[in-house]
Amino acid sequence: MPLDLAIAFAALFLMAVLAGIVVRGLLAASRRGRGDDDVMAMAARVGDTRMPEFIAASMRRRRAEKVRSELPDALDMVSNSLSAGLTLPQALMRNLSHFPPLVSEEFARILYDTRLGYSIGGAFDNFAKRLPIPDVQMVVIASKIGVAHGGNLADSYRMLSTLLRDNMAFESELKAMTTEGRMQALVMSALPAVMIVLLGLVKRDLVAPLFTTGLGWGALAVLATMQLLAYFWIRKIVDIKV
Repeated sequence: MPLDLAIAFAALFLMAVLAGIVVRGLLAASRRGRGDDDVMAMAARVGDTRMPEFIAASMRRRRAEKVRSELPDALDMVSNSLSAGLTLPQALMRNLSHFPPLVSEEFARILYDTRLGYSIGGAFDNFAKRLPIPDVQMVVIASKIGVAHGGNLADSYRMLSTLLRDNMAFESELKAMTTEGRMQALVMSALPAVMIVLLGLVKRDLVAPLFTTGLGWGALAVLATMQLLAYFWIRKIVDIKV
């Protein structure tokens, strides 16, 4: 049945994810315990998968977007403290409890790095390494120039805050304008699968050869490949980089 097949594919996907996590754990443990030439390490490398890295990269990307959305408010707070005569570390410390959550964590790590012996510029460099996105890099460059060569860092932070807000507003408007294209990619990609399920419920004997013959499985493989290509092609068209 189509429903049974969908459940089987979902279970297979989950098993692949769990197997990847377990295999990478075995690989790390074997490398720590016996070195890279151990039999367990070689067996783990054979079954290695990049799914855990994909999940981690997705989580890092979402966190970076949240930090980016919180930066303008944080820059405004720091700018006000700098205008009052505080130094940059003092301004960060003064507003640490008032920052949005993720930005507060990142600025706390900057202050912690300075206590470990990093200069304030080096601490901001570590910030850029943790979050290699253009918005953070602009903040880091402005901070390093303001600390090393002087200048009105408060005004720089105000201008950066305005620029970041304008960029996010423009991206939100652009995303709203391309929503129709992204929805078309999703609907057109899912339509063949939906039709197969509906036909299986109405005329099972008409759909059965797709799942019981080699030619049917080949047709499904070609269909899935073409649908994936079409989906990513449409997403590439509507994914406009700012």
